[in-house]
Amino acid sequence: MSGANARANAYRGELKGIIARHRRHSAAWAPHLAESKGIVRDAITQCRGRDRAVVLGSGPLLDVPLDDLLAAFKEVVLVDIVHPVPVRLRGLLSRQLHVLAADLTGIGAQPLSTERRYDPPALPQADLVVSLNLMSQLPIVPLNLMERQGVSEADQDKFAKRLVMAHYKWLRAQAGQICLITDVERIAYNLDGEAVMRFDPLYGLKLPDGGTEWEWRMAPVGEIAKDGSLHHRVRGYADLAG
Repeated sequence: MSGANARANAYRGELKGIIARHRRHSAAWAPHLAESKGIVRDAITQCRGRDRAVVLGSGPLLDVPLDDLLAAFKEVVLVDIVHPVPVRLRGLLSRQLHVLAADLTGIGAQPLSTERRYDPPALPQADLVVSLNLMSQLPIVPLNLMERQGVSEADQDKFAKRLVMAHYKWLRAQAGQICLITDVERIAYNLDGEAVMRFDPLYGLKLPDGGTEWEWRMAPVGEIAKDGSLHHRVRGYADLAG
């Protein structure tokens, strides 16, 4: 199987995994999804333009207040590397909603290496650009594939750091208002509720002060380990420049 096909299959597997995990833990995920939608709604309220909104990392729309976006903007563009069938169908049936399949890692068919170029897809100019629970997720599939290829942990970290930094720099260069929601820390808890491990999913990237933070019970006890849980500390900015 070619590298491109392996990546495509991996992303389809990730999408199925997200949907399945949400079904198993919908109650645990509900506060996080509500907070995410709230930040996007705040961004809509603060946005001056009303022509186009672009949502990066829309996926199965679990954290997307789509009806609010459609009510506020003439055009809404959902961007992800893989879209569920119901989302694609909704786009086909609407003149206002557009569903764009694009690799937001900017890697494309390039080999996975620490020297890879970041070549983001060409997206329509927008009044509001939303990076939605995406930035820290961009390295996950490539890193899994690199690990299978025997790439060293140090080179994996270097690759991931460059990818996260490049996405953030690209976001900040967009002309419209930027709404950013991303996890900033991953915390493993034992059964006593004690933090036993912390991980920086942004690989040293320092975000501006401000924003709103909350903790997402991403993997309750038993999902990943019988003796602990994994939470994400998430930060959201309705207007990254505000």
